[in-house]
Amino acid sequence: MKQANVVLIALIAVSILLTSLLRAQTPPPAPLFAAVFKTGAKWDPAKAPNEQPFFREHSANLAKLRAAGTIVMGARYGEVGLVVVTAASEPEARRLFDADPSVAAGTFTLEVQRFSVFYSGYVGTPPAPK
Repeated sequence: MKQANVVLIALIAVSILLTSLLRAQTPPPAPLFAAVFKTGAKWDPAKAPNEQPFFREHSANLAKLRAAGTIVMGARYGEVGLVVVTAASEPEARRLFDADPSVAAGTFTLEVQRFSVFYSGYVGTPPAPK
């Protein structure tokens, strides 16, 4: 009976040790940042979005970031575009959009802030209404 207790205690100790080692090896998730795009001074309300200056380059930059796995989520609400990205820091998150000439040209303005999730869950494309 005593030998069984010793074995049980040893197994528990090994389990705790292995769990600690596995947790120590798992890197923390990369911080998230919200890149908020709004129409800028050079936005022409008489033109469709795809006809705006540097809109094609803006879309190409987003496609590149998506292909690299940097974009976590993207959405549009009203006249605002929201792109959530992973980056090590806010300056690094801003640098992701250095290749986007639509901001420098004034087609869009860009604001980047830390994005902190307080209600986690699934964000997907809702099913089409029936």
